[in-house]
Amino acid sequence: MSVPPALTINGQRYEVGDVSPTTRLASFLHDHQLLGTHTTCYKGACGACIVVAAIPDPSNGVRRTMTINSCLVPVLACVGWELTTIEGLGNKYDGYHVIEERLTQHAGSQCGYCTPGMVMSMYGLSQSKDEWSAEDVEHQLDGTMCRCTGYRPILEAFKSLTPEDIEDAHKTRCLTTGKACSGCCSEKTKQGQTVAGQSLVRSLQLKDAAWHHPTSLQELLDTLAGFPEETKYTLIRGNTAQALYGCETYTEFIYTGDVPELSAVRLSTEELVFGGSVSITRLMDQLSFAAQTIEGYSYASQLVETWKYLGNTAVRNLGSWAGNLATKVNHHDFTSDIFVGLVAASAAITTVGPDGSTSIHTPEELLEKDLVAERRVILQLSFPPHGDNVFVRTIKVRPRTTTCLADVSAGFTLRVDAAAAHTVVDTPVIVFGGINPSFNRATATAKALTGKSLEDETVLQEALSVLASEVDPDSPPGGASPEYRQALTQTLLYKMVLEILGDSAGSAVVSGGSDLKRPVSSGQQTFPENTEAWPIGKPVTKIEAPIQCSGGEAEFITKIPARPGELFGFFITSTESNARLVSIDTTAALAVPGVVAVVTAEDIPGQNNLLAFAGEVVPGFKQPVFASERVEYYGQPIGLLVATNRGAAYAGRAAVKVTYEDQQPPVLTIEEALAKPLPMSQFPPVVVGDVSAGFAASSHIIEGAMRRGGQFHYHMETQVTVVNPTDNGFDVHSASQWLSETQRAISQVLDIPDNQVHVSAKRLGGGFGGKIDQCNIVSTATAVAAYKTRRPVRVQLDLADNMTIVGGREPYLCTYKAGVGFDDAGVLQAVQVFLTADSGYSGVDVSCPSAVDALPSCYSCPNWELHPQFILTNTPVTTWCRSPGTVEGVTFMENIMEHVAAELGVDPLAVRQKNLLPDGGMRRISKQVLKIRSRMAGQDLLDLPDEMKVPRNLISDMISQIMTSADVEQRKADVAQSNLDNRWKKRGLSVMPMLWPYSVPPVYPFSVMVAVNARDGSVSISHGGAEMGQGINTKVAQVAAYELGIPMDLISFVPSNVHSNPNSSVTGGSLGSDVCSYCVGEACKRIRSRLDTHQGQAGLVDPSWRDLVYSAFSAGVDISERYANGADEVKSYAVFGVACTEVELDVLTGQFIVLRSDILEDAGRSLSPLVDIGQVEGGFVMGQGLLTTEKVAFDSTTGKRLTDSVWTYHPPMALDIPADLRVSLLQDAPNPLGVQSSKVTSEPPLCLSFSVVMALRQAVTSARQDAGTTGWFQMDAPLTTERLQQLCLVAAGRLTLS
Repeated sequence: MSVPPALTINGQRYEVGDVSPTTRLASFLHDHQLLGTHTTCYKGACGACIVVAAIPDPSNGVRRTMTINSCLVPVLACVGWELTTIEGLGNKYDGYHVIEERLTQHAGSQCGYCTPGMVMSMYGLSQSKDEWSAEDVEHQLDGTMCRCTGYRPILEAFKSLTPEDIEDAHKTRCLTTGKACSGCCSEKTKQGQTVAGQSLVRSLQLKDAAWHHPTSLQELLDTLAGFPEETKYTLIRGNTAQALYGCETYTEFIYTGDVPELSAVRLSTEELVFGGSVSITRLMDQLSFAAQTIEGYSYASQLVETWKYLGNTAVRNLGSWAGNLATKVNHHDFTSDIFVGLVAASAAITTVGPDGSTSIHTPEELLEKDLVAERRVILQLSFPPHGDNVFVRTIKVRPRTTTCLADVSAGFTLRVDAAAAHTVVDTPVIVFGGINPSFNRATATAKALTGKSLEDETVLQEALSVLASEVDPDSPPGGASPEYRQALTQTLLYKMVLEILGDSAGSAVVSGGSDLKRPVSSGQQTFPENTEAWPIGKPVTKIEAPIQCSGGEAEFITKIPARPGELFGFFITSTESNARLVSIDTTAALAVPGVVAVVTAEDIPGQNNLLAFAGEVVPGFKQPVFASERVEYYGQPIGLLVATNRGAAYAGRAAVKVTYEDQQPPVLTIEEALAKPLPMSQFPPVVVGDVSAGFAASSHIIEGAMRRGGQFHYHMETQVTVVNPTDNGFDVHSASQWLSETQRAISQVLDIPDNQVHVSAKRLGGGFGGKIDQCNIVSTATAVAAYKTRRPVRVQLDLADNMTIVGGREPYLCTYKAGVGFDDAGVLQAVQVFLTADSGYSGVDVSCPSAVDALPSCYSCPNWELHPQFILTNTPVTTWCRSPGTVEGVTFMENIMEHVAAELGVDPLAVRQKNLLPDGGMRRISKQVLKIRSRMAGQDLLDLPDEMKVPRNLISDMISQIMTSADVEQRKADVAQSNLDNRWKKRGLSVMPMLWPYSVPPVYPFSVMVAVNARDGSVSISHGGAEMGQGINTKVAQVAAYELGIPMDLISFVPSNVHSNPNSSVTGGSLGSDVCSYCVGEACKRIRSRLDTHQGQAGLVDPSWRDLVYSAFSAGVDISERYANGADEVKSYAVFGVACTEVELDVLTGQFIVLRSDILEDAGRSLSPLVDIGQVEGGFVMGQGLLTTEKVAFDSTTGKRLTDSVWTYHPPMALDIPADLRVSLLQDAPNPLGVQSSKVTSEPPLCLSFSVVMALRQAVTSARQDAGTTGWFQMDAPLTTERLQQLCLVAAGRLTLS
């Protein structure tokens, strides 16, 4: 008897119910209120959706436990599986799991949105292995992304776990019995059965398509044979291909994961055989075993080492090797690491047709087959043995360590007679991926090597020349350039030759044959204890950490339950970047069942402008909710479609027809925009002294330029808003860093009073400035839809829409001229700079005034002339992003100092020390910044001083400290010697100082409320700041506990809202935590003062807090307090920092490792050391991404953003951070101007990541010197692998054997 298809989740049986073949597990979990599993990318690349699955192997009945991406796998594929989600581990009621406890103890969460995925990744490792190493932990997290922490505390937390810890931990709690789960409540799964021991439903006819679940090969073939000729069908195992190529429309889906013949593995000395449904992970495990135990297969370890960087662990767990290969068959442009490895190994693939006939193919022959038309199934793969004289090497050059496609992948197989001068005996195999859709094997190059000695220099040069002639890379939009990819084919061939030759090659070049070896990461953290002020300064973990690390208990807006009648909204966006909008035809869309309405600019009752206070930054600029006359960038919202379900919304959006005219080429770069007149409302320059006189007094005039690209915020929680019409207005839950701005923006769009818009937010899943005002793209559109339909509306952007619709950090161009004195010591006499910022299509969030004010950093110069300017392009509005403007000013100044040192031929650090601002030196006040921030707060500043005194420049002492603690001199000598000894591996070591201007406007209010409960003395706090991972609540709680004299565990927080905390300013610029801590401290002082007065009046002797509070309440004393800071209460000051970074660069590929970073940060007397260290590490790693891997690209013809997923846009992941990360907070440096003597830490450390660029410059400089080129060179950021390799001047003629 058949039963409805079901799966087990946390010990409880769930029937699949009414789903479609494309319904993913993540959606199923959310529909069943298992909301702890988050989603961000829907591409299997960020790890937020990770769950653990125990999946039966149909070939032997054994369940294999693994982590999987719930955003990829169809829920129908999960029938019969046993799943564990974050809810199945621990919680605050039943106790936390040891993994959750350890992550909490190590301060491993900040915003908390990625945290359930992190926990489940580690849980999956603990359930899939009996023991594990630190390296296993690091690779387990290769597909789980965290934008906040910098990964170090997460890695350390998980490395501290042992199998014994897990065995003793709280077990998965069965939701049926309430006891520790020991497996499925019913019988173990047998072949062809469900968890209840009854037959699987083999075929399901669903509304739009059929799902087939065969349990034998014959059943699979019969199903295929029964389809009519024109049937659109697909075979599914892990469904991982849709991460790259999306979902096509099919009428028949066949799941292959329960076919025993496709899951079989056979290992022997004759061949290694793997069925087509064997996962890539299992393939790698079995190949590793064979390499160690079966003669003839040692080469397999090379394949495994390369495939460790194929996708990520969860993708490899779910995806099969045959699925990867089938994707290559269907999409010849796909750079398949599997395909390259199989060609190199001379593997054979067997396919089977509907009639049972089999054929054997090489991987290349398979590419010529139309498997779908012939209805053939990839049955199995076989590897042959290779002798000891056969060399097999595979290499993958990639833009980031993991979770990315290769720029170029290569495979080489050569039979070599080492005794005969390394002569190539047979025709070698040379295969490349990533060249063009039709090129795979370099046959002419292989012929050129056949029978030749690899020790012969002329043979190598001939082969390189032949290779250059037969490789013709294409130019895919957004991909690595043809020049780089062609160069890589030569350098990778050269690497292979060097590895074969070993010591037969010259000592200077031999290291080029090996890949960079990243050590297992480590870290150190030191900070002053300051016990006299505890709980201020006490190293406590974030107060939200336990619920962030546990069973999905931390509530985000995405977890707000849907209200009856709630609609889902999806943006209709432009497909032109510079055109007149003629019409929007919604007829077909409104006919789609479930589609309720489409709202456009015509439906806005008030102003079509999503900026309120924020619109005052640059007068004259606005930002429409919906484009109405002209579209200004590809992806600009022109409407919002709302429907009863997501499927209807997607279908409806696809049916909308938009007509354009007057299409113009898009302006996409600063250089293109500078060819036109500058926009209105430019800012005045900052002028100190007379630069003309300074240049006249200079012996050296140095001129140059540097470009730096933009950066996407990549907050794990994408933009999201829920709007519910009520009897007194609209309740709005918005992921906003500035609730007052969101309130005002909605009210002006709807043309209603502010008091009818009730905005609140408990916490944000990251922000980094991206949710200051650009969140209102979503919040205002959602409000218009709720206004029109009179129904609740929810809009959450998927990652691709978020990256297309919403802008990021501004790209910049810096051109400069610097003059230095006649003593050749590099003392600055004059600096003239033009800083040009790309503001997107409207100049509403412009940071260039901040940049010029921050540019002097910690340096002194008598003459400055600094010009801020912005231009407009046909791209999304660029906006505030962590340390906006200040990171540009600080880092461009460091580039100038590097240039000065290079021109003079002196040590860059010596030049910096010669130019340090003296104690008592004057620094320009960031007047333009303060005016902007004050206007954002609804104020206008008229009288501000021009300068402020820096009483003490701490940089000199901090440099001395880090020189000792980081052993800089010895390491510099080691780097220099290494660079002399090695042509193709270069190192660099840098020391970078920083002065970061913390600028607080005289009027910048935050409203807070501190309420003491009379009965038990517990304290509730509500403040106008946004908790988004930066630890604002923890710092506020520590200050409150200190001022009230109570334990922190008596304090809790009420979500921020516009009525309890009205008119609060933006949480940005590091101001939120600082000012809110100040305001709460002042409120608590007033409460404490009244309590102390009452205690004396009542004659109470040493009362408990609880008794004191109740006594005061009973006497009519007000035990609550509201406070908002007044004019000039919170002060501006300078924040200092120094970093020392060492890198290693593979000159042949451009790949690099950050070996070590030491950071010394001035935090004053830290309010919360663990929070501050987390901010330092997270900011530094985010800055490293900005300057190295995070390239933003647009299609030059259409203006479409090409880097719109984690597969194409590359923030750092766990294996990209400094391998050795050491952070210290400066000792004995209380800040007399700071809140409780502290300094801010959220943004300044990001600037110190430029030390990575400085170290890479040293490495590249050494490579260029080897190439015979000396002197300064422009080094634009981000420093991608391509840019680095090309800067190193690697030419084929230099690829020699000696």
